[in-house]
Amino acid sequence: MKYKSIITRFCGMAICLVLGTTSCQNWLDVSPESEVKYDDLFSTKNGFKDQLTGVYTKLCDEGLYGAHLTYGMVDALGQQYVWTQEMGNYYHFWRFEYKNSTCESIMANIWAQMYNAIANTNILLKGLDEYGSVLSTNEENIYRGEAYALRAFLHFDLLRMYGKSYVSGANEKSIPYVTSISKNVTPLYTVSDVLDKIIADLKEASKLLENDPIKTGSTTTDFIGTRKWHLNYYAVRALMARVYMYKNDKENALACAKEVIDSEKFPWVSNDKVTTTSRDTRDGLFKSECIFMLNNRSLKTLTEKYMKEGTSYGSGNILHVSPEVKDDIFEAATYGGYDWRDNYYFEQLDGNYYGSTKLWQGSNNEYNNQQPLVRVSEMWLIAAECATSKTDAVNYLNTLRQHRGFDASLDLKEENLTDEQLQTAIGKEYRKEFIGEGQWFFYCKRKDLAELPNTTVPFSKAYYVFPLSDQEKEYGNR
Repeated sequence: MKYKSIITRFCGMAICLVLGTTSCQNWLDVSPESEVKYDDLFSTKNGFKDQLTGVYTKLCDEGLYGAHLTYGMVDALGQQYVWTQEMGNYYHFWRFEYKNSTCESIMANIWAQMYNAIANTNILLKGLDEYGSVLSTNEENIYRGEAYALRAFLHFDLLRMYGKSYVSGANEKSIPYVTSISKNVTPLYTVSDVLDKIIADLKEASKLLENDPIKTGSTTTDFIGTRKWHLNYYAVRALMARVYMYKNDKENALACAKEVIDSEKFPWVSNDKVTTTSRDTRDGLFKSECIFMLNNRSLKTLTEKYMKEGTSYGSGNILHVSPEVKDDIFEAATYGGYDWRDNYYFEQLDGNYYGSTKLWQGSNNEYNNQQPLVRVSEMWLIAAECATSKTDAVNYLNTLRQHRGFDASLDLKEENLTDEQLQTAIGKEYRKEFIGEGQWFFYCKRKDLAELPNTTVPFSKAYYVFPLSDQEKEYGNR
């Protein structure tokens, strides 16, 4: 059986056909002709390495986390940018016009590519079941643990796009959860069922990654890669905290978040790494705080397409923010001049508009090609939201703010905050903290907010749910 055939048939399990112009091609080329047989692929350790690397590489595509699912489409939905005219890939998303042909094409492509990545993850798990004996026990556990984590990670983001929020539609059908290679169409599971399956995969991943070198501090010659570029043990626990929050399970979310925080493996970025005069030497990633990030070798090309400095705000795909929106995000009237994220994330484009520099590639190789997907600051915000006392909640929140440039004199005071005001303050930090990472829109969906700030069109909660493509409905018999 040829490897290419496995990919193509498996793609059809969830989506039933190739959507639009997107091909379920073998994007993980294991030979120049992509003709390596399945049993040959996993006959050596390198086959497992290539398969896992291929999945992570796929995540870097513009159509996935290289643009659309981070600083591009999802941040446009979160109203983190402004447009002065109809242009680029994301204008119609900004206006929630999902029936626009550009939006339909992008959403169909996301669906196809995500399930293609899931297919390749399941192929890796099947290969481990059948040929894992070529690996050491430690190697096999790490490969298998990362595969379960990747499957959960991908399904969770599909759920956050194509399913209702847990608080508004826990028992409503959402997406297929694909766990095996089959010609059969996978049914649509409820939001609650999908979350249970995600959590089950993450629990299994946690067990398998118990001896992850990022946790134990041990060294090994086994292939494990740079652990922050992989879904390592702490990335899995952080993802569990994120998932539990989505399910409104605050007890488990807090426990997972605190485990990551208490590990002290991801220290706060230091002042001198951020407050530099040159972007080439500035740590816009807050790299020490990253738990999981992509090694995206296409990032420079992508950021030049969407964020290139010196480009007019009125051209092409350039993502820009107005001074008014930027000041609103960072509460400039109250905290102007303090917040590192405001002072060092943005540079002015032509026409008095600003572009985010968070992911712009400079000349410093220490920060090039790296794209954060999970950071420890999210764990502090989860802990603040889930804390069992207001004192603890305010302390978690103030700790984050102090490591973003705020003087201690600006600490939020417990006695001055109602419970509602505290939750509002947490939400404001989400919006500031995850510019360029896409988490703000998903936060709004999780909270089932009836309004988003700075919208230019009337907002409806229906916009939180992406429509399935007509092809998926037809060929999946939805």
